[in-house]
Amino acid sequence: MYYRITDINETRAGISAEITAIGDADESVVLLFKPSLWFDLGLSSGDEIDEDKLSELRHAADFSRAIARAEGMLASSDYSRQRLISRLLHYKLPRDICEECADYMVEHGYIKEDEQARRITKFFCVRKHWGKKRIAAELMGRGYERRVIFAALDTVSEDEYFDSLMSLVEKKYAEPVDGDERQKRIAALSRLGFSFADIDRALRQAEELYKESTVCDD
Repeated sequence: MYYRITDINETRAGISAEITAIGDADESVVLLFKPSLWFDLGLSSGDEIDEDKLSELRHAADFSRAIARAEGMLASSDYSRQRLISRLLHYKLPRDICEECADYMVEHGYIKEDEQARRITKFFCVRKHWGKKRIAAELMGRGYERRVIFAALDTVSEDEYFDSLMSLVEKKYAEPVDGDERQKRIAALSRLGFSFADIDRALRQAEELYKESTVCDD
C-alpha cells in the first residue's frame, strides 16, 4: 500500500504531518515530529511514500516524543542513561526508542554522568552526612555504572567523609552513653554508610570533647 502526505503544519509542539492511504481517505494518521528530525526526512506535502517509509516515519515520531519527554525531565533533574530509559518506558514507548533517545541525550551533552555523580556525591556527603556505602547505594539506585560511582566517590577525600561524620556526631551524639544506647548510635550511623572504625573513632572523639567542655564549664 502507498500513502500520501496530505497536510503539514508547524505547531508549538513540533511539525505535524497527516498521512493518508492512497485510495482510502478513511485510513489516515497524524504524526508529530521534532522539527530537526522532520527536516532531515526531506519530505513535503503531496509526497507519496510506501509502507517501509511510513514505518520509518512512525519511528521518527516516537523518537521525537521520547526526546520531548526527556528534555522536560532533564530540565528539572539529573538522570543517568539507565534511569532515563526506565522513566521513558513508563510512557509506553518502545524500549529501542527509549535507548536510542538516552544515547542521543548522552551524545548531545544533556546527560553528563561523571559530572552528575560527582555533584550528587558531594551533596550527600556535605549536606546529608552520608558515608561512602550509602552514597554508592544511592548512585547505583539512580542507574549509574560502577565505574562512574567509584570515580565519583574518590573525588571526596577520606578526611572529608570523616569530617562530615564528625560534624553529625557532634550535633546529635556528643553526650557520652553506654551499652544499648551506644549500640543504637552505632547502628544509626552505620545506616548512613559509615564504617564501624570511623564511627567508633568519631564517637570517642566527640565524647572526649564533651568531657573537656564540661570540665571547663566547672
